[in-house]
Amino acid sequence: MLVFKKLLLLGFVLISSLWIWKIFNFNFLLGSVVVLTSIFLWLGLLTSKNSYYYLYVLFFIPLVFFQWKTSFKTPITYLNENEKLIQRIRLNAYPPFSLKIGGKTIWIPIAHWLEQRKEAILFYKLEENFSEVVDPNLYFFANHPRERVGVVEFEKFPYILLPTFLLGIFSIKKRNLKYILLGLSPIILISFIGNSNPIGPFALFPFFATVISLGLLPIFSKKIFLVTGLVAFVLVFIQVFAYATY
Repeated sequence: MLVFKKLLLLGFVLISSLWIWKIFNFNFLLGSVVVLTSIFLWLGLLTSKNSYYYLYVLFFIPLVFFQWKTSFKTPITYLNENEKLIQRIRLNAYPPFSLKIGGKTIWIPIAHWLEQRKEAILFYKLEENFSEVVDPNLYFFANHPRERVGVVEFEKFPYILLPTFLLGIFSIKKRNLKYILLGLSPIILISFIGNSNPIGPFALFPFFATVISLGLLPIFSKKIFLVTGLVAFVLVFIQVFAYATY
């Protein structure tokens, strides 16, 4: 019975997220997979039963496949026009570097090595994709102030839940690390294929929803915090919903 009540807490986080509604609007089957993955991850964190972990993995694998399949993928070393412009600016910022050997001047192409070689471009692109997908602003503040050109940004979770997300991170127990590491593993995929997806990095939704729920556990156990928290949350949710709709 206690586990069921705590499951209602996850349900509260799910229905209050505009992200899950956009996922269902995009594809109902995908939305169902996201919800089921979140439920089994939450139950696994609460009970540490292997049966829930196996069910979590069973739904998590197709979720990651959907993330890969629905994302717009470009070669990791490809640079668009804006990135090429930034590259040229960085190239011009490098001072000339040379060595004199036996009376001859040998120019060292440092700028080329650090900016134009495929290995360097690969490193920069991976770093950019990684920093983008782990940025809390992407999930709680519509990616402000790093709004992307040609992408309709939206608050995936109400920003008032950011403190509970951080609280949930610090409340993770060692026995739950296998769940959390698996839940974070899509970051590796997204770092390589980029975050160009119409509904964002949804493979990470179960991780965020369950960690936020963990952070809400101690708050919902105190009635005074529960009442004031619910009032504040409703007001913020109305604001976020109006912003996303209109």
